[in-house]
Amino acid sequence: MCQCDSVPKASRTPGSVAEAGKLFLKHTTFHGLRHVFLSGSYPRRLAWLLAFLTALALLFTWSSNRVRYLLSSPVHTKAHMVYAKRLVFPAVTICNQNLLLPRRMKKPDIFSAGRWLGLLGRNWQVSPSARDALTPGTDHDISSSNEPPWSPLSRILDFNHFLPPPLESQPSMQQLLDRLGHQMEEMLLYCRFQGELCGPRNFSTVSLWTATRS
Repeated sequence: MCQCDSVPKASRTPGSVAEAGKLFLKHTTFHGLRHVFLSGSYPRRLAWLLAFLTALALLFTWSSNRVRYLLSSPVHTKAHMVYAKRLVFPAVTICNQNLLLPRRMKKPDIFSAGRWLGLLGRNWQVSPSARDALTPGTDHDISSSNEPPWSPLSRILDFNHFLPPPLESQPSMQQLLDRLGHQMEEMLLYCRFQGELCGPRNFSTVSLWTATRS
């Protein structure tokens, strides 16, 4: 026959919550905490409480500052400058919406690229804005006369009796750009690289123009 103890379960618990708290405060390494709650004079415990709260406030203040700094995603850039003894000749990119110079264009050129450039209409008629673009600067003799400024170009702009060249002999858009486009000799004023003079001969034109003729 089995005999069981009739001692209540609560009485078998080794100590109460208060005793566990005192035991924790007695052996804790949290500086100053045991001096606040354990036995001692009230002025001494009050001084330790003020010191503990001050240290705790400083800890939270510094920690919140570091947390805000971490949330700001700081970036540290360390640059190490290396001077190259020899540099590669730089690439120069010139963007110009005026692909062709209209004043250099002849009648076959205008006929070939007129519609592409927006100079000619459906009936091969030149618009007034295109006439102004194809007209050189007016001098005193032309401005004093009653003739319109584009009258010297009337033969070039007239396609009534013009016989267009065969399709295979008409210049391609790449040829027109190479011949009638802006040349480096006209744009480059002065060039010096690594102490030596350079000129248009040092530049190579790379065209990204691709066109198909239908």
